[in-house]
Amino acid sequence: MIGELLLVSIGLIGLIIATITDLRYREVPDFLNYFLITTGLSFRFVYSILSTDWLYFLYGLIGLGAAFLLGLILYVTKQWGGGDTKLLMSVGVIFATKPFFIGGEDNLFLARMFLNIFLAGALYGVGYGIYLAIKNFDNFKREFNKIMEGEKIRFIKKLSLAIAAIAFILVLIAEDYATKLILLGFVIFLVCYIYLWVFVKSVENACMFQLIPVNKLAEGDWVVEDVIKNKKVIYKQNKLAVDKRDILMFMKEGIKKVKIKGGIPFVPSFLIGTLFTLFWGSIV
Repeated sequence: MIGELLLVSIGLIGLIIATITDLRYREVPDFLNYFLITTGLSFRFVYSILSTDWLYFLYGLIGLGAAFLLGLILYVTKQWGGGDTKLLMSVGVIFATKPFFIGGEDNLFLARMFLNIFLAGALYGVGYGIYLAIKNFDNFKREFNKIMEGEKIRFIKKLSLAIAAIAFILVLIAEDYATKLILLGFVIFLVCYIYLWVFVKSVENACMFQLIPVNKLAEGDWVVEDVIKNKKVIYKQNKLAVDKRDILMFMKEGIKKVKIKGGIPFVPSFLIGTLFTLFWGSIV
């Protein structure tokens, strides 16, 4: 029990440090992620030897693999960086099984934690997006109006409102309370979704793209435009992220600035989702 409490404490301290560094420097040190992964696996391996309960170590490996696959999908689709994937792997190892101080059986503990992290991330992301929109209000307003005036968006908006109107009529007609509730939820979703999508896209276009000096590039940054030197493409934007060789190549070729897409620091949602799971259970 003491050993597992120590492991959970190390995990929480690691998440707190990762949150601070992500908010301050927009990155999580690799050594921190590797330390958490190694510590989690080592603890589970030693415990399994002493107790001859190899499932405890196996669950750690399963948590590591599940987190890696989930994180890799989000990394390849450019939803977050490599540091976030490694941190998710740390969570998958350390919190692969329900800690002893949480009562009851819960074979889906890690799945609930992942769900809580992503739900916390969604709420946190909307809140951070509102902050960015207010901070860059003029640029945000211009992008929002530009997108809303597009023919495709106007068509989708009219179609959504028409379907929502039909669904609302069905709400009034339906007699079953559960059916009314489902239809009403569908109406709210149709009305809000298009505005939420335009809001997110506007924040992205107005606040997250920036031109930065090459000497300030970091491994894992997303360059969003082809880099051209003497009419020759030396770097294609479809690459997942820049690495050290790319940065050195830019310097060697005399490239001064490149356009990158910044991101919302997502690590705080790891800490929020983990704490919620440990002390309150599932958000849903």
